[in-house]
Amino acid sequence: MARKRPMTTEGLFDTICKILKEKGKLPDILDYGLATHNPVPITNYEYDLKNNLDYGGNEGIYLDLWIEYTAEGKKCASGLGTFKTLRADDESMHIMAVLLADFIIEECAYVNANLDDFTWEGVDVHVIEKSGEKSKWGYSCGTMEAALKRKDELLKKYPKVIVRDNATRKEKIYENGG
Repeated sequence: MARKRPMTTEGLFDTICKILKEKGKLPDILDYGLATHNPVPITNYEYDLKNNLDYGGNEGIYLDLWIEYTAEGKKCASGLGTFKTLRADDESMHIMAVLLADFIIEECAYVNANLDDFTWEGVDVHVIEKSGEKSKWGYSCGTMEAALKRKDELLKKYPKVIVRDNATRKEKIYENGG
């Protein structure tokens, strides 16, 4: 079922933690895994997942995760969450490094499998295949004006094109000559 609003940074952290738990990949040494207290909506899948795995100032090992992205022409960062263990030995650092790798792997797989849930900006333009299905390839445009120009270009070669406003989720099908 399609989402009605963008997933938040908190929701993404909790979702990946649930996947890790279901797969038995959350280590027993964790004292906690805590999502951010300041969630923000993720409106575009084009972000970078960043992390810091380090010893705590006075105890244990922390794994902090956040995303970096561009919004309105500015670089932004928003926290996802933190994992912590009170242990500080070499083996625990290795275990936390494996947790980091597993988180990255599962986050990437989840986002790629659910790209539409992370597409809330711009306008997408796709050809409608002969089968009636929307083509896998398409164009992402920053404005409706640019999308309608792209639609006109595609209608010169293809009989049907669909234009979708990602923010409203509204779609319109255009036919060649109509």
